[in-house]
Amino acid sequence: MWAAWTLTAGGCTTLAGLDRSYHLAEGSGGASGATGGSSSASATGGAGGAGVGGGAADVPADIELIDDMEDGDAAIEEAGGRVGYWYSYNDGTGTQTPPVYSEEMPVGFHPETLAPPRGQSTRAVHTFGSGFTEWGAGVGFALNGPDMGLLPYDASAYAGIVFWARLGDAGAVATVKVNISDKVSEPAGGICDEAAGEGEANRCFDHWFYMAPLGTEWTPVVIPFDELTRVGWGAEPNAEAIDLAGLYTIEFRFAQGEDFDVYIDDIGFYR
Repeated sequence: MWAAWTLTAGGCTTLAGLDRSYHLAEGSGGASGATGGSSSASATGGAGGAGVGGGAADVPADIELIDDMEDGDAAIEEAGGRVGYWYSYNDGTGTQTPPVYSEEMPVGFHPETLAPPRGQSTRAVHTFGSGFTEWGAGVGFALNGPDMGLLPYDASAYAGIVFWARLGDAGAVATVKVNISDKVSEPAGGICDEAAGEGEANRCFDHWFYMAPLGTEWTPVVIPFDELTRVGWGAEPNAEAIDLAGLYTIEFRFAQGEDFDVYIDDIGFYR
């Protein structure tokens, strides 16, 4: 299976042929939060082994897989109440592979075959691009998107997320902003105001995020939920933590002006 997404005005994407939207970008002017903040990303070096964790000592032992990409389609694993699809999104000013789906570019989102494989892992998400001048580009997926709607997902049973990553080009930007939207930052949550502009109160898309390092070797990236941060220009700016009972999307975002090239594999929640 694969989903067909189109970029709409205001940074939203919609499944082609339907009128329900995922609000995936950080809105017009969202670049103000594109690269801010520092991180103590827990990532250790070394080539990856088989499957989630790959045998690295510091990777959590209790992992619940979200997607290993091995089925070759855009759907995440339908397990634990999760249903969703990978998508590309960008501001329309540069070039990105996989491209955002459109009538002019009706290309489905498919994981790429790894050559050589990462242990027993034979496929991964691969995105690369450059030339974006407004707010940037990225890839991501919904955690609970039945029938291409967007519903909250309760992740309160988990302590964080873990995935494997590496650069495709050693000259590409060596960090990725991992955005996780909750009911405060996501319009579908009904708290923020999608129509609010820059400088206005109650803006959407001020997502919780983590700046994760990238290297040329496969590396596990462990992101504890309690180490997420946000810039604070959106709704409920004094919120102290992400609302784990109401998550919507996980995205891998690159800011305007960044040349990016990254592989992402075996993403999961950990306890």
